[in-house]
Amino acid sequence: MRDRVLDHFNENMAPRKLFVVDCDWEELWNMYLDGFPAELNPMFRERRTLDCSECRSFFKRMANVVAIDEDTGKYITLFEGATGLEKEVFDELDEHVKSAEIKDVFMSDTKRIGVESNLEMLEDGSVYTWYHFYADVPERCVGNLSEKAILRNNRIVLENSTQRISEDAVDTVLELIASNSLYRGDQWENVLKTFKNYLHEYEANEWDENVFYWVKSIELGSMIVRIKNHSIGVLLMDITQEVPLDVAVTNYERIVAPTNYQRPKPIFTKRMLEEAQEKINELGFGESIYRRYANMADLSINDVLFANRDYTSDIQDNENLFDKLRNLTVNKARNFDKVQEITLDDFVESILPTAVEVELYLSYGLSNNFMSLIAPVNKDAPSMFKWDNPFSWAYKNNIADSLMKERVKALGGDVDVDLRFTIQWNDNDWDKNDLDAHCTTPEGEEIYFSHMKSSGTGGWLDVDIINPERNVPAVENIQFKDRNKMIPGDYLFRVHQYTYRGGNDGFKAEIEFDGRIFNFVYPMRVNQNEYVDVAKVTLDKEGNFSMKSFLDNQTSSVKDWNLNYNSFVPVSLICYSPNYWGDNAVGNKHIFFILKDCLNDGRPNPWFNEYLVSELRDHRKVTEALASIAKVEESDEQLSGIGFSFTQKNKVTLKVKSENIERVFNVVIG
Repeated sequence: MRDRVLDHFNENMAPRKLFVVDCDWEELWNMYLDGFPAELNPMFRERRTLDCSECRSFFKRMANVVAIDEDTGKYITLFEGATGLEKEVFDELDEHVKSAEIKDVFMSDTKRIGVESNLEMLEDGSVYTWYHFYADVPERCVGNLSEKAILRNNRIVLENSTQRISEDAVDTVLELIASNSLYRGDQWENVLKTFKNYLHEYEANEWDENVFYWVKSIELGSMIVRIKNHSIGVLLMDITQEVPLDVAVTNYERIVAPTNYQRPKPIFTKRMLEEAQEKINELGFGESIYRRYANMADLSINDVLFANRDYTSDIQDNENLFDKLRNLTVNKARNFDKVQEITLDDFVESILPTAVEVELYLSYGLSNNFMSLIAPVNKDAPSMFKWDNPFSWAYKNNIADSLMKERVKALGGDVDVDLRFTIQWNDNDWDKNDLDAHCTTPEGEEIYFSHMKSSGTGGWLDVDIINPERNVPAVENIQFKDRNKMIPGDYLFRVHQYTYRGGNDGFKAEIEFDGRIFNFVYPMRVNQNEYVDVAKVTLDKEGNFSMKSFLDNQTSSVKDWNLNYNSFVPVSLICYSPNYWGDNAVGNKHIFFILKDCLNDGRPNPWFNEYLVSELRDHRKVTEALASIAKVEESDEQLSGIGFSFTQKNKVTLKVKSENIERVFNVVIG
């Protein structure tokens, strides 16, 4: 009987996965002892013949062990297939074990369980051999019993992952990886494909579910079994729970991506693309997505506040050589602090109606306000926008706010402050220089990389860059959160070349206070250990800021959008943003000053999602991606200039000529 059990275990159980079922071994032991008739299990001394401590110990560790048939998922027990005198007893034991559920993986801390035989010397001096149940445990099942807890937990996590992660979510993430839209997503590709195959098996499974989970928790390996507990599992569960895709990806990136990580492209899937395309065609916007620069012929006179009488969309290059040389001379920055100040509403109502010519003073502080009007290629295409005309607009770099501010925020710096000084370099060719932002306080305290915080003024260098990365603008930021904690007096802001590594493009800088941003540029090489003074900001005893710039004249040699700074530029026309033309009043209002000879040298986005009709709201990721590839084609015929949002406080200097008089105004916007 012992040999038949041993052979059965070695041939039919040991090669397969082994588990322990939730079955009382003592009950099995008693069933075994009581199942044999007295003639097969007679009393010997004080106990029945089969009632031995060694066999009892074997039952304790092995009677409730089962193997899983990999074809059927059914149990194979120690007692299965008996043919000898023990058949009736073993059939009952087999049935009892098979009625229980798996509770654990089988693991032994010894190579052999049980004893093959032992000897007893009888009173007459003869030796009696006792034979017992025993088995040699497969090598893979011998180990530290604490591993059982890990394997038990793996099975629990696998079931949880199966129930909380859908195959659609896996497909979505695999598609994001294939389109390179997920940070380090390629590291998860093989894991996800394996998990997807597992989900297919689960759906087709005809085994007992508990058996299936136990077997797969061993086969798949810890990485796949515990997928729910990894960063990719957070993303998968969010998508399964129908968290918006961009939010789900952001949650994932918050775990795995560095703070300065910028996603390479909008997040959308093939299914989202197909649904968006269907909706765009349904709304009749197929032709509306193709865009170009607007020109004068596109506009209605009713949408224009002012148009220069000499304006023409076909600008001829009629400058002589002396005019060209004149453009290269230095234009000293001018101060218009004592010029008459007027609100935009008063300017539009009282000054523009009699204006013959208008010129705008292009200071470097307006470098982020360049904009272009955009029109559809097909003039008859319906409007995709919330307003009833097909025109849109785009600011320089497709934003209307400061790029430096956005960069500082991305690196964890604070821009919601009373006073901010930011420098930026490495935004053209790779400039490896180590530039440092410095501030000297009224008491002579220096805020810089070796003394980043000032306890006396609250000043703090909260972003510091030592080694600029290729194609990534480098910024440093010094901020004063609360002017009430600052000491009245002069704050000198300057830039120091700590380590010159070959970059010759200089730097840009911003100073912000009282809702206004002042821009500076130093387009020349900063030599080793050289200091460049940028500006001095003064805080008076009443808490008011004023500023003196040291770099105004440096901007004269800088050209943007075909225009030179620190000079008056003719205004071709003035209008509000298209969302306020006619009877429209949708969203934020802007005013645009279209400038003569102003040429956008880029390919702006043809629209932004906030412009689009509500019917496309559910497809915002696809429309965002579509805008990024349907960019406006280059053209010299365009309406570009300077724009201002009414949501931000701004001031622009305008020279107005009427029939008999020329006046200069500081026009307050916002």
